Amino acid sequence: MNVLFFSRDGTMVEQIVLALRLRWPDLKAHVASQGGLALQVIEQDEPDFVILCEDLPNLAIWDAIREIRRFSDIPLIVATENEGDSEMHAVKALELGADDYIEMPCNLMVVMARVVALLRRVGLSKQRSEETTIVCGELVIDPANYEVFLGSERLVLTPTEFKLLHLLAKNRHMTLSQPFIHRVIWGDDVQVGETLKKYIQRLRRKLGDDARNPTWIKTVHGVGYRFSAPAAPPAELTPTAVAD
Repeated sequence: MNVLFFSRDGTMVEQIVLALRLRWPDLKAHVASQGGLALQVIEQDEPDFVILCEDLPNLAIWDAIREIRRFSDIPLIVATENEGDSEMHAVKALELGADDYIEMPCNLMVVMARVVALLRRVGLSKQRSEETTIVCGELVIDPANYEVFLGSERLVLTPTEFKLLHLLAKNRHMTLSQPFIHRVIWGDDVQVGETLKKYIQRLRRKLGDDARNPTWIKTVHGVGYRFSAPAAPPAELTPTAVAD
């Protein structure tokens, strides 16, 4: 489990991490103190969830929520101290796209319980719903464990990369339109722009696909993308004995 904190002061972060490690002992916490870098980490590394603790240089919490929701549906919690009207701050955070709002200081067991509840709702708890394993030639996609193997190699995919690959593979040999993929992966209210193209490029690299002549993920110009497993090599012919 990976969590990214937006924070300049690590005091609150340390307290929250202690609480979360009661549930996830191997939890990895990353702290971003610069707004631009924080957004880059979310887009490239895709932590399991994000906790916004305070404004960062050049990126207030409200702006951070707006920017994150432009390209990601990652679980997002605001956990911050307020001197003003906390109820109105909560309303604003939720309206902008945060999934939960926690006024600090707060009982840390409550913080942990609310994080667990949020992850359960978005399907990131340990009890993954079991789905059929997809086998396409040497490629094996295991949705129950969020694992992908290409031959004997285990591919390391971010959650969104996995969702996109799984969607394409489930509908293999069908062309999926870009609007359809956007809606399934990011939702109707997110302006994805060039994000889908970037994720396709990243998946192709990890699958060893040649972008100019891809084997796995093909571009249908003006429409969208189609997943197509490589054709199996022809079987060797075994000589048949001919009776005299």
